[in-house]
Amino acid sequence: MPRQKTSPVQFVATLLKDNARTITGLVLIALLVSIVSLAKLGLSDPYRFPLELVEVKGDFRYMDKQQLQSALVSHIDGGFFTVDVNTIRSVAEQLPWVYKATVKRVWPATLRIYIEEQQAIAQWGEQGYLNKKGEPFFPERLNPSLKLPALAGPEGHELKVLENYQRVTGTLASLGMTVARMELDSRRAWHLQVGEGVLLELGRVDTRERLQRFISAYPTVFAGRIEQLKRVDLRYSNGFSVDWQQLAAKPAMDTQG
Repeated sequence: MPRQKTSPVQFVATLLKDNARTITGLVLIALLVSIVSLAKLGLSDPYRFPLELVEVKGDFRYMDKQQLQSALVSHIDGGFFTVDVNTIRSVAEQLPWVYKATVKRVWPATLRIYIEEQQAIAQWGEQGYLNKKGEPFFPERLNPSLKLPALAGPEGHELKVLENYQRVTGTLASLGMTVARMELDSRRAWHLQVGEGVLLELGRVDTRERLQRFISAYPTVFAGRIEQLKRVDLRYSNGFSVDWQQLAAKPAMDTQG
């Protein structure tokens, strides 16, 4: 018998019947994509979900809050779902006194910015500070109300200088002394000034042993005379040299009447 021809309608019906599940799946995927696209379009509309409040919180001791607001104002745009929280956080953390910024959306229309301020524990060089992790930061100007030890050294050695300062501070505590200034110079030699104004030259090597030599000699050589002491050079193998203050002679008193 001759093969019966299939009409176009029958062909389409057979195709739909044989691939019903696949076609249904494709239709559902297309429908889902359309719904997601429409939802995204609606959520991105700043007029539908606007930001109504921006909260800036934190313990502002030294930071200028107005400077923070000026830096962020141009980046707080869009609606609740479209405002770029990552950019806002990045811009805030570029400000010198900002250690960490946390930016969150709070439903239904609030953007909350929390600022953790830098904690300066030492002055670094002539223009900056060190935080507790030994990280330098450089405000526009130093705050004269901060009475901090002065540390200095080559770039990249901030943490090393801070850790050495903390160790030396503990060592000198037995004498009741404090560290006013510590510097690591370009030759990697250490210079130490205690709170009484005395300069200790420790050099580049064996600095712990040299400092201990000063501490051991203190009771018999320097105790009671610290105000007369100017400089102690400890860069010797077995001893040290001392520079004393040049005290002004007292004027003679005329006792004749």
